[in-house]
Amino acid sequence: MASNTKIKLVVAADEPALFYSSVQKAETDLEAIDVRNGVYPIAYGPDGQVFKLEAIGDRVRIAQAEGLPPKPDDLRALLLRYLSATGVYDVGEAEPLGSLLARCDAAVD
Repeated sequence: MASNTKIKLVVAADEPALFYSSVQKAETDLEAIDVRNGVYPIAYGPDGQVFKLEAIGDRVRIAQAEGLPPKPDDLRALLLRYLSATGVYDVGEAEPLGSLLARCDAAVD
């Protein structure tokens, strides 16, 4: 479990990721038009839980995807891309998910 982090939601984006301390914060910050346009295709909980983003009017709704197993490897790949994009290169492929999340804690919104 990766519960030793402030990160409760990781949203895949062009950045390549945005980090949030709560689903509600992400719903408030993200724009519906961007969700409609596919800027934020998917989000993950700290243990790889899959979340779907949808635009309802001018609001964003984020909910855990029913029936989908967690995808910690997909989350790991996203975190590695983010860390590489921000100039962090001393990361090993085998680094535990919790450790990768802890490295991203400073980016939490």
